[in-house]
Amino acid sequence: MDDTQQIQQKRKEDSGPASLSMAIAEKSALHACYMPFIKDGGMFVPTTDKFTLHDDIILHLRLVEDGKKLLIPGRVVWIAPGVGQRGTSPGIGLQFTGEHRFRVKQFIEEMLGDLLKQPSANPAY
Repeated sequence: MDDTQQIQQKRKEDSGPASLSMAIAEKSALHACYMPFIKDGGMFVPTTDKFTLHDDIILHLRLVEDGKKLLIPGRVVWIAPGVGQRGTSPGIGLQFTGEHRFRVKQFIEEMLGDLLKQPSANPAY
């Protein structure tokens, strides 16, 4: 059994989804991590932890600029295993899930405002 299979088996034995924490200090960083092209919205989370597609994750997102803390359930839909050609970090893309996914997407998009209409200068993914 390889490392990924062992991790998957361990998660299946555990009682719930994995948990990740992320703090975003300013709107430009939120813009760089937000993935609006993912159905129901999504967020790129830099991490070196090993995940596989469709893993369930709870993201603890702290928005430093306005003091908000969000608990966002999600599903892994994107995996960046290492440093990309543009110098991007390893990490995962989470698709928002759960009954409040539309409110989370709307909240983030309202925070970003006009920034959302522009492509990110330095996307994290």
